[in-house]
Amino acid sequence: MYRPMKHSNEKGFSLLESLIQLLIFSILIQLTVLFFYWKAPILSSYQSDFLGEWELFSMELQQLLEEVEYVAEPTNTSVSFKTEKGLVTIQLYNQLIRKVVSGQGHVPLLVDVASCKFIVEGNRLRVAVERQDGVKKERTFAIGLYSE
Repeated sequence: MYRPMKHSNEKGFSLLESLIQLLIFSILIQLTVLFFYWKAPILSSYQSDFLGEWELFSMELQQLLEEVEYVAEPTNTSVSFKTEKGLVTIQLYNQLIRKVVSGQGHVPLLVDVASCKFIVEGNRLRVAVERQDGVKKERTFAIGLYSE
């Protein structure tokens, strides 16, 4: 003989349970959207921090190049020049560009650098920098050569 099976709980979801799940889901969606609205300004702030660092680096390098006696032939990762302070070398070391004066002191000028190239063209120095995150910057500086 055929006997139908009895289920002890055939209620399913109630309207109240469905509304609570819908409420939780809508809160999670709002938090996700809020996160992405928050993330965009943080990324642009990070990039503008690099622009500030780049401008400070540029200003300091231009100041160093104002009164130069001579410029040594640059390599791909460094350039040296003689000033009244001594022999100044700007070089790529690990992941930073640093300044060394007469072989002493290591002043970091720019950090998180993947590659750097120095090219001297007459009385101009061209610096091309690529950061670890792929951002590339290039600038040409005037070399203020003088003779005594």
